[in-house]
Order: sequence, then C-alpha cells, then structure tokens
Amino acid sequence: MCGYSVIDNTYRPYLAPADEVVRRTREAEAAMAGDPVPEATWDLFFGPSCVPIPPDHFRRMFTARRAAVTYLAVQSSTRLRPPPATAFRCVPD
Repeated sequence: MCGYSVIDNTYRPYLAPADEVVRRTREAEAAMAGDPVPEATWDLFFGPSCVPIPPDHFRRMFTARRAAVTYLAVQSSTRLRPPPATAFRCVPD
C-alpha cells in the first residue's frame, strides 16, 4: 500500500517539502562523489508517488536530504538565539 495515497489516507497525508529543503538536498547530492541521480528520480523522491526508486539512488538522495535538513536545523537554531546581554555599562562619575 502506498504511504502517500490521497484516497482514504488518514495515516500519512502528503505534505510537500519546503523549497529550501529541496534546494539544499539537490546541492548536497551534486557535491557527492559518484554518478548523479537522474532528474526524473527527484520528482519521485519529493513527490507523492508510489513508484519504486532504485536502492542506490534512494540511499544517495536520503543521505543528501539528511545532510540538508541537518544544515538547515543548525542554521535556524543559530538565528533564533537572542544576542547575549552586555556585561558592561558606562556609568558617569
């Protein structure tokens, strides 16, 4: 049974990935050594498709996606941190 079926699927509704995740994943995969994944396979990986993906392509794309999501999580955590409070104050005599 397809996990992303839109017909009577109450367990796992399809949510499209963020554009930044797709972009970073594709950049990470392009930087990897070896043969790149065919263009048509990306639509299967990020879309609501039930077509099987060859294991070597899936492993490569999954690794790239994990690197992209990790990078974006680290970037967002550093942006959300408030600036440190200043420790010194100038007080006139």
